[in-house]
Amino acid sequence: MVSLTRMVRVGVVLVALITGFVGARSALAHADYVSSDPPADGTVTTAPERVVIVFSQELKPEGNTIRVTDARGNQVDRGDTALDRTDPNRKTLVVSLNPGLSDGLYTVNWKNASTDGHSETGRFRFRISSGTAAPAPLPATSGSELPWLIIASGAGLLLIGALVRRHALRRS
Repeated sequence: MVSLTRMVRVGVVLVALITGFVGARSALAHADYVSSDPPADGTVTTAPERVVIVFSQELKPEGNTIRVTDARGNQVDRGDTALDRTDPNRKTLVVSLNPGLSDGLYTVNWKNASTDGHSETGRFRFRISSGTAAPAPLPATSGSELPWLIIASGAGLLLIGALVRRHALRRS
């Protein structure tokens, strides 16, 4: 008969393996978002001329897009996404914005093409607020890895619970 302690140890090892797998998936996530100007979920006081996004790995010259929309879904970029020629590491994308953007919330959707052959997508928001009043907080954006970590942890906990229950039923 398997002891309760042994079952808990097996469950802990399984949770560790699942969590490790999720961590490895994150490490292999290729050209991930690192930073941007305007900053993700940030507020700027003047309308920017462009959006700049820096990624963690080198990008191909083709297959990259940045699309910026206003709160009504209207495209406000000029459709000229390109690698930043001043970045010798080829990790930076740039897109020009239409002049004279008004105060409000803007969404940046991006897709990159990494030199390792994979692409990543993501989005973030920024706000333009030229007034002196404090702007309303931005809606939260979430990372893509968090749901996998929650699912893996939950599955591991369910497995431990099932093992403990099975052991308790066998003892009674």
